[in-house]
Amino acid sequence: MWHCGIAYSLRSRIMIMRLVRKLNRGSAALVRSFGSLKLAHEPELLPPVELMRTEGPDVLEEWFRWAEEWSMLLRIYGRIRQESAVLEIGCGLGRIAFPLRYVLSARGTYNGFEICELKVRFLNEAFAPRYQNFCFRWADLKNTWYNPRGSHDAASYTFEYPDEAFDVVFAASVFTHALPGVTARYFKEIRRVMRPDGRAVLSFFLLDNYQQGRQRPHFFAGSNFDFDHAYGEFGDRFAISNPRNPEEMTAYRLDFLRAMAEDADLELVEEPLPGFWSAASPTWVGVQDVLVLGRRS
Repeated sequence: MWHCGIAYSLRSRIMIMRLVRKLNRGSAALVRSFGSLKLAHEPELLPPVELMRTEGPDVLEEWFRWAEEWSMLLRIYGRIRQESAVLEIGCGLGRIAFPLRYVLSARGTYNGFEICELKVRFLNEAFAPRYQNFCFRWADLKNTWYNPRGSHDAASYTFEYPDEAFDVVFAASVFTHALPGVTARYFKEIRRVMRPDGRAVLSFFLLDNYQQGRQRPHFFAGSNFDFDHAYGEFGDRFAISNPRNPEEMTAYRLDFLRAMAEDADLELVEEPLPGFWSAASPTWVGVQDVLVLGRRS
């Protein structure tokens, strides 16, 4: 990867270009290294390319970019510290846990739960043995996009953690695949497991920032981000992109989320952070829209 302020030799650039080409052809061996050019300090923590693709990235750069974006969001808006107790809702393949192993010290803890069993199995085989303050758990919850055969209803799920256990709770692109019943339930569970001065950093697609027909950037220009379909009894407060698979992509009005937060005894503690996805703001912060919640004062 290129870093600002570092000039690579022509030979190094050629090596990187060759590596990227071979990675795009799915060479698992070269995911780990290419000669003396290392992909990561601990490449064994990275999932195989086939598994990575289940989370969306078409290029390896996107895997690391998302990880560092959320590391930044958690440091600035989640106020994460070295000794924080952290909960990730929907930990996937450990994409954000990967940089957090540098943020958290041995006195800090990370817990993550995920609805795709295969991903948790990978993490428990590759990640958890090396970082014993990182714990990953499978929650077999039904989701029409990620786990259609799940055994349990997410709208009635109780997080398997004690009250007031965490300083920071976060969910990266979880509520972008969740129906309102699930979101309302998760807000209440976030309130329960979060400490009185804790923060929750959560990403959404906000309908307030969506405009039908507006040209959106890059990957987000596709029809799967056209939130033009109402769902259920929610009127214009909630929309989906695919009526055949409601949880493929979901979007919320900010006022609807505020109401659900209030019902869970939560409130916004920062102004909503606009995302890159909608092309609505020239001062976007991350890819998706982000809300930062705390307990109501």
